[in-house]
Amino acid sequence: MYLRPGFIVVIVGCVLTGLSSVVVACRYYCRYYLVGTVTATDHLMLTALVLTWGNLVVNYYMDETSSHTRPSYYRIPEKRPLMKEHVKGIMITWWVYRMSYVAALCFVKLSILYFFKSIASHRTLRHVVNGTIVFVGVYSLGAIIAAAFQCRKPSDAWNTDVYFAQFDTTPNPDTPKTQCYDPTIYFMFTAALNLFSDVVILLIPIPTLLSLSVPLRQRLALVAIFSVGMLAIVASSVRMRVMTLWAASPWNSAIYGSDLLLWGQVETNSGIISASVPFLRLLFKRKERVERLASGRKVAEICSPRVGGKPQLEPLEMDTVVLCPKAAHELGDEKDEEAQTGWRPFITVPASLGERSWDSTRAAPTSPKTLA
Repeated sequence: MYLRPGFIVVIVGCVLTGLSSVVVACRYYCRYYLVGTVTATDHLMLTALVLTWGNLVVNYYMDETSSHTRPSYYRIPEKRPLMKEHVKGIMITWWVYRMSYVAALCFVKLSILYFFKSIASHRTLRHVVNGTIVFVGVYSLGAIIAAAFQCRKPSDAWNTDVYFAQFDTTPNPDTPKTQCYDPTIYFMFTAALNLFSDVVILLIPIPTLLSLSVPLRQRLALVAIFSVGMLAIVASSVRMRVMTLWAASPWNSAIYGSDLLLWGQVETNSGIISASVPFLRLLFKRKERVERLASGRKVAEICSPRVGGKPQLEPLEMDTVVLCPKAAHELGDEKDEEAQTGWRPFITVPASLGERSWDSTRAAPTSPKTLA
């Protein structure tokens, strides 16, 4: 049974976007019911999900309009009037898609960066995150404006006579004159910036995670969780390769358009899923927390580092580990160490990844308050 490439894009998009919706719903459940707070990073991701559903709707109309055309007919002038309106619909949906695709990726990246900002306590790290936020916001806004005004007269972006003229072996003097830039340049430029920003966002937390004052096993586990974002980078790289084929000629753009849309769906949804997976950790930690309490471990309330006399974030619940008693000569060394670090017991990885300040050895929190 033959399946149209555009129909496959719609099916894959429905599956991936549906999975993203489930993951984001679980994320909101963890943040609202288990952590007790929903912040800007969650709302930004929800906005990205809504835009991704919008991309799926646009992909559906792309498939619906393209099903009434054949790329081989583009080179036959006699066949063009029969599919002129459908080709116009394809061009309009592509014009909308260029903007909605960039906007969806922008909100995914901003959600991740605002999460980094909320848990970054080191000044240098905050500057890096803020600079990346500005960079992503500026180039995304510029890309959206450039997509909207591809032509000096925006309606020329879906002028079918100009589009069909690309397939003529000899120039037609009756072809309308338009002032538009080549959209392939736009696609290649935005794809390169998206890939670059993906790599930067992936690398931002790695040095801080490796320097955390937690056991090596837990540090590596955190690095592995945040490295799930590699999926988005792989999808972006594959999409960029497909784009080079798509941009080779107008004929290739008609053939590889569905592949470009497919990997666009994979890229956006993998970004949403990989950025939301760390927040689902609480779903699997509730049972473990009950077991810890039953075994004698304590739960401590740790206030976040204070800035200007006021805590930056709400107090968090963190697990403490019961240590074996030490000899008298070891207690003196331990007190000196506590005085330097500011931590009383040894602090494990926070139960919530959503409201934790990194680089805890540099910030002196208030004394823990034992709850149990």
